[in-house]
Amino acid sequence: MSRPNYFSHLSAAERYAKFRHYFQPLIVERIVKHTGCARFDRVLDVGCGTGNSTKAIAAVAKHVDALDNSAAMMAQAPKLPNVAYHLGKAEALPFPENTFDLVTVGLAFHWFDQAKFLDEANRVLKPGGLLAIYNNYFISEMREREDFSNWVRGQFLKRYMTPPRGRKKLTATFANAHGFDLSGPEGFPNDTPMTHEELAGYFLTQSNVISKVEEGSEKIEDVEQWVTEGTRPFFDGGKRTMRFQCDIWYLKKRV
Repeated sequence: MSRPNYFSHLSAAERYAKFRHYFQPLIVERIVKHTGCARFDRVLDVGCGTGNSTKAIAAVAKHVDALDNSAAMMAQAPKLPNVAYHLGKAEALPFPENTFDLVTVGLAFHWFDQAKFLDEANRVLKPGGLLAIYNNYFISEMREREDFSNWVRGQFLKRYMTPPRGRKKLTATFANAHGFDLSGPEGFPNDTPMTHEELAGYFLTQSNVISKVEEGSEKIEDVEQWVTEGTRPFFDGGKRTMRFQCDIWYLKKRV
């Protein structure tokens, strides 16, 4: 059974564009280092959302095709001279075989039919091309306040449970079955300073909140008030450091 598209609504897309922090250049730096290629000819960014991932990879690419299944999300994406946006599904990429040097997927692989997507990515990549899949996990910790994690795990995540998503582990065996050689994950911490408003806004972009709002069980204004009041005691007017973890998996298409 297909999963609902939690990111198809305009209000969710607007929050995502406003409050998701721009960490993707850190990923691009590591892709460039891993490949030894300072500029790619043609790149496909799958699950591009509001375009943060696309903007980052476009800085090192001659041309980027960016694809998402939410028109509302892509409407928030930046217009760039070397980027073309496409509405479509990761499991049915609308491109010929052997087209791309690099395919990237940021924060989206867990929403795909992963086996079908890997087959499609293999098809559209040139022989020896690279698929880079990455995530940026919020580990529910604040550097300045150890008790913050108790609020996240004990209150926020109990009230807003994570909706179902793909949990298949990306192993070498799984990658090999779809024509790839796997290296990774390459992991590194990504501590991010946030104001109280930025943190509350970030929580409103998470799929566990979006699913509650879009199914009609809660109003976004009520969620915002609850989150804002719940996190207020951890701030004194300045910024706090949120703890994130980045992981990148590199999958090279066999020649």
